[in-house]
Amino acid sequence: MIPDAEILCIIVEVFRALQWKDFVVKINHRKVLDGMFLTAGVPAEKIRAISSAVDKLDKSPWDVVRKEMVEEKGLAEDVADRIGEYVQHKGGREVVDLLKADERLAADPTAKKGIDDMELLFTYLDVFDVADRVSFDLSLARGLDY
Repeated sequence: MIPDAEILCIIVEVFRALQWKDFVVKINHRKVLDGMFLTAGVPAEKIRAISSAVDKLDKSPWDVVRKEMVEEKGLAEDVADRIGEYVQHKGGREVVDLLKADERLAADPTAKKGIDDMELLFTYLDVFDVADRVSFDLSLARGLDY
């Protein structure tokens, strides 16, 4: 996770050098996202389709995204609701702590590995003094279908 932290540090340093005052760099972890979907009950073959729907949360409210997952992507309502329990969270280390405390995610090896990675990443971001400019956004899923 050191190279990831270094890249984020460089991004923040560039934005600060440009004297940008109000910015946040959004990140997520593919293993965390996949683990959330699997533990929520998303069939493996629908994970990418559901990812693209969830990624719309920065532009659309949850009820619109949920409707797309259920009506257009064929996801069960209870599964969509479990996804909603996760993907509306964003922030810093507190999001990592929230995920670590979730017994369903802790039991999933993929999710656990991603959560451990994110915990380590935030340790490095604290050392580099850039953690306040990085947001762990559980709805971020860009680029997974490209």
